[in-house]
Amino acid sequence: KMRANAWQPLVAAWLSAALIGWAWCHDGACLQGGKHRAEPSPEPFLRECTLYSDNACCSEQDTQELAGSPISQVDGVSWDRCGPLSPVCEGFLKRLACFYRCSPDAARWAHPHRPSAIQGVPLCLSFCQDWFEACKEDLICAHNWVSDWEWGPQGNNCTRNCIPFQQMYTDSKDLCDSLWGDSFVAVDDAGQGDQSSCACLSLGPSDRQVTEALRAQEGNPDELDTTKTGLPPAPCRRLPTLPPQARRSNNHRNALRKRSLFVEDVEGSGSGF
Repeated sequence: KMRANAWQPLVAAWLSAALIGWAWCHDGACLQGGKHRAEPSPEPFLRECTLYSDNACCSEQDTQELAGSPISQVDGVSWDRCGPLSPVCEGFLKRLACFYRCSPDAARWAHPHRPSAIQGVPLCLSFCQDWFEACKEDLICAHNWVSDWEWGPQGNNCTRNCIPFQQMYTDSKDLCDSLWGDSFVAVDDAGQGDQSSCACLSLGPSDRQVTEALRAQEGNPDELDTTKTGLPPAPCRRLPTLPPQARRSNNHRNALRKRSLFVEDVEGSGSGF
């Protein structure tokens, strides 16, 4: 027979998973490891990433590199290898960085094997189009900002000539799907009338409605009717999964299998965040 104390680790693990699952239904949860907090909390003094100040997984210190413009380096990765980005283009990259560092919902798309990374976060195609338009004339020398650099004593270096974004990327979908590897995916949010066909994120205030729909779906995944609740539809493609310790049913076990490249740069991995 198993000794009584042998059950203690199992009981502790079950309680931990239960508490994290409860947190998802209320205030979200933070990605594990790296610079992320253990749990989200108010951060009223953020200079950047203020979208998340009511409930943040980052501190003001964590966002200092994103304050001001132009940005030169973030976690040792240069954003300006082809010259400073225009303020409007830089602003979109900041929104991506803020989501990863500060959002209490980023962990919904946690990598199943690397808890400080994200994978397959659904970005609205309309957001991708705006991003592409904002950056199309800015210069860039890496298609994938994680894997395409050449690293040396001076940090990340170009492996090709600097060309405009609109030449580097086929279109806005290619931009969202590629710049940070498989961390983000473009999702078509065009629908009939005022209804979108899929829920997705635009990294703005409207994301709150999307996460409310996700929480409602987690509470009753088989019976949620968003047309009755008034909430937007849950993602209809590439459904996100909760972190392993917070999974509550088989409905959230179909994690994307694509390799995530959006990783906390605690060892000079080149993530840029």
